[in-house]
Amino acid sequence: MNKRLQRNLIVVFTLIAVCLSAWGAGNSARLVPLLDLPGGSQYLSYLEKAITMANSSIDILLSDGELADNPLWDKVIAVAARGVAVRVILDASDWSESITDKNRPTINYLLAHGIPAKFDDPGVTTHAKLVVIDSHLTVLGSSNWNEHAFTEQAQTDIAVDNPQVGAVFSEYFNRIWNGELVPRGVRLSIDEISKGQELIPIPDGPETANYAHVLLTMMQRAEKSIHVVMYRASYYPSYTHSLANDILNALIAAAGRGVEVRVFLDDCAFYPKSEQANREAAYYLVDHGIEVRFDDPSATTHAKLVIIDGRDVILGSTNWNYYSLVRNNETDIATLGIPALATAYERFFAYLWSRGRTVR
Repeated sequence: MNKRLQRNLIVVFTLIAVCLSAWGAGNSARLVPLLDLPGGSQYLSYLEKAITMANSSIDILLSDGELADNPLWDKVIAVAARGVAVRVILDASDWSESITDKNRPTINYLLAHGIPAKFDDPGVTTHAKLVVIDSHLTVLGSSNWNEHAFTEQAQTDIAVDNPQVGAVFSEYFNRIWNGELVPRGVRLSIDEISKGQELIPIPDGPETANYAHVLLTMMQRAEKSIHVVMYRASYYPSYTHSLANDILNALIAAAGRGVEVRVFLDDCAFYPKSEQANREAAYYLVDHGIEVRFDDPSATTHAKLVIIDGRDVILGSTNWNYYSLVRNNETDIATLGIPALATAYERFFAYLWSRGRTVR
């Protein structure tokens, strides 16, 4: 694609903050926290039922959608057979053949069953984990579609039944499906975050940094607590103004004004480079007075979760490293001013924190 045509395709679409006047009976959004620990998967159980009940359409965007030991694909094929329009995009990679090879059997299987399925642009990493059903039910978070995610890992996901949120992520999916999600092509139009009840859908593509913008704004207004569960975090001493550094420094600044800041990180023992990155980020935070704990080296905490003041939550697929924050296709959501929802995620955090290991 030549540069002139690429510029013409950069179209900013507005992401509407979905206001909830009264979260509870009769509201405009139904929110279901999906919290998983090794041994069981609320995410899997919920999606099996949601897919089976689909009426018109299912759009699926995944970084990892493996075929083996995955009951969801049979559910998808069954609903497609009765007329539900299904589309699937999986990640392909020009820097790691193993990623493409892992997803290729699924693409071939779906195509053989008449389901439109394709790889994304191999030059862009799709790290999202997104399902949109009937244009109004959105399920997103940290869970890939593979046996390890369903049975062995700690994950945080959410189901949001709301047509406005569904419309945002449907448009995002369409951009990727049509090859139109170019750099800086999807931007939040939110300049200020409300202190009332609100949902903020956060799709990201290359060079948009929507997640970082919302997260930093939320952290800056924290008054009591910031609790974090993060699979991957980085500190870049040679890149002072990187977004990953900005996030770590925002935690330090919050602690400096009296906010309780606690960060729970995956040990990443299975991936030496990630393990080193997490330890460097942890040491940077600890050196600045932040409480940090690791999970057990034999465990995998794959969640990407931040809870602020026991009322605001931001979660999804985004890790705190350069590629996730700046280069990847990612999907997240912020739920603001909903303590009943935040409490569920706080309990998840507290469970992990009580079993964590101090850094030093």
